[in-house]
Amino acid sequence: MPTYMLDLWDNDEKIKLELEKRLQFAKQARKVQERQWEENERAAFATRFEEFFSGGDVNMSYESVSELGLAPVDGAANNIATNYIMKNVRFFHSQMSSNPPTVSPKPLTSDREDRRRADAADRCVRYGLRQYKMQERQDQVNLNTLIYGNGFAKTLFDPDLGEITEYNEETNEVQTEGDFSYTVPPVWFVYPDPDATIWDDVRFVFEEIPLRYEVACRLFPEKKDVLQKYRLRNQDESANTAYSKSVISQRSYYDVVRVYQYWETGTPENGMQGRYCWCLEDGTQLTPLSVNPNRFHTVTKDGTKGVPYAKLPYHLLTDIDVPGTYWGRSVVAYASALQDIINRLDNVMLDILAAHGVARLVMPESAEVAKGSITNSPWDIIKYTGAIPPNFMEPMPMPAALPNIRDRMKQNLDDIMGITESLMGQQSRETSGFSMQYAVEQSNMVRRRLFNKYVAFVEGIYKSYLGIIKEYWDTPRTIKVLGKERAFETVDLQGADIQGGFDLVVEYGTSFSLDPMARRQEILQLSPLLKEAGMTSRSILGMLRLNELDSLIDRTQLAATRQREVFERMIANKVYIPPRELQEHRAMLEEAYTYVMSAEFDALPEEDKSLVERHIKEREQMAAQGTAEAGVAAEANPLAALTGAPPA
Repeated sequence: MPTYMLDLWDNDEKIKLELEKRLQFAKQARKVQERQWEENERAAFATRFEEFFSGGDVNMSYESVSELGLAPVDGAANNIATNYIMKNVRFFHSQMSSNPPTVSPKPLTSDREDRRRADAADRCVRYGLRQYKMQERQDQVNLNTLIYGNGFAKTLFDPDLGEITEYNEETNEVQTEGDFSYTVPPVWFVYPDPDATIWDDVRFVFEEIPLRYEVACRLFPEKKDVLQKYRLRNQDESANTAYSKSVISQRSYYDVVRVYQYWETGTPENGMQGRYCWCLEDGTQLTPLSVNPNRFHTVTKDGTKGVPYAKLPYHLLTDIDVPGTYWGRSVVAYASALQDIINRLDNVMLDILAAHGVARLVMPESAEVAKGSITNSPWDIIKYTGAIPPNFMEPMPMPAALPNIRDRMKQNLDDIMGITESLMGQQSRETSGFSMQYAVEQSNMVRRRLFNKYVAFVEGIYKSYLGIIKEYWDTPRTIKVLGKERAFETVDLQGADIQGGFDLVVEYGTSFSLDPMARRQEILQLSPLLKEAGMTSRSILGMLRLNELDSLIDRTQLAATRQREVFERMIANKVYIPPRELQEHRAMLEEAYTYVMSAEFDALPEEDKSLVERHIKEREQMAAQGTAEAGVAAEANPLAALTGAPPA
């Protein structure tokens, strides 16, 4: 495929002009989204009534507060804001966090080499989940998606991370091996290509990064004069304020420089290599324009690296799809007006209650006030002109429909956000467990599109993660990982170990929830099927994780604990330990059979395996002997099973 060299990248002056134009156009095109983002932040994070109407040009339902006659009664500071939007957002956020998609590398064929590579990829996935806190980063993306309608993730190989491989004492230079980086940039700092309609068609992305001045000088030592200029531009006498349109994340930086990263994906026009540089807002290059460092190689049929190609390090997750653009919209935008009305109704009711707590006496202005008649009582004496006898002013009564209107607005807000009583664990009448579960699933149907994109987003993250391991782990690295059978393993892996032979399968809702209450309910519903599959009541109780100290539930695990201790002592001391006659043989055999099927037993030397197998066989004989003796006793005294009488 031919490579097209464009005239706009011929020299530094044209590059600066093109970068400035692209950045300014991307900022201008994104302003349509920013107004809604500001409103969403105020609606979701407001803690007081006034916060819903602060912010200058952003008004949610009315032109001004004074238009509604919301002046406090007699100077009282009556305000209330029950933020149902944040309650619902937290519920959705917890729902997505408590049951994340499962990522399982599956071999493409039944070939042993493919299975080996799939197992190596599975270890990498489990290692990344703990080492790089990928679930924590994913939860941050989910929250941004629910608030703004858009959540960004950034995955790349950072050469400044990882262990130190070399240190020069003379120059104080440190060389690191590099490592995988997973960050969540704020939506306010990302400026994508405005010409694209879907994310896969985005050609370039600018990311604003506030760097400490000393870090910027280390990264760009030849540009200290330019950095000093921009440092002074954003700096007053004591502190430097980095501009941010975000309502909740406005902050003052002590000493930073606002710089931008320019990323360009691989296209036929750039030879599939992309472009990359650091620059300033006016397009001034801090680093020369180079190929995109986030590059990968195709894999040939013989397993070797082929042609390189560049990709953007950014991934986008959206909530509500907007036709004709890759930007999404949050459901907060549709619920903010209803939340606004609820808060206003609450404040009106408070004002009426405050008015009922004040009595006003109306009398002519010429009336004389007796000395000492003014006290600290909540009575106001009001004088006005006219020959009208004194009377009391009645406060405005509470409209009968006011509470009903509020309840209706609250129900409308929940309907917009897809919240039902079944999701919150409430029942208006007694229903079966199946009906309750069906109602919950139907309530989640409004978010099914979000869950589908959630699964695709997680798949893209892990494919990028494994792709970086393939590309940059040239030498074996020692990792500690919790294996499939919950056993810690220390393995040496490199990129060649996962080079093809498997594919990722990402599914949602195929595992038990992480939430303990939901998990126990799911296990109890499946307990009949689990028993038919051969699991005992002890195993099911262990799955419930009712781990209270010194409780009856913990005592059911004593047999498994003692059996595992016997195996560990035999293996450590290379000495056979026979089973004792009065032990609980069947419960201990259950743990023994589980241990024999584990990878830990498979990795033991043959002499240790022989000790374990000998112990199990002798325990089986004792268990069978005990069953036979119980049968003989039952034949001698058939009523013993019913009356509890001892055998004859």
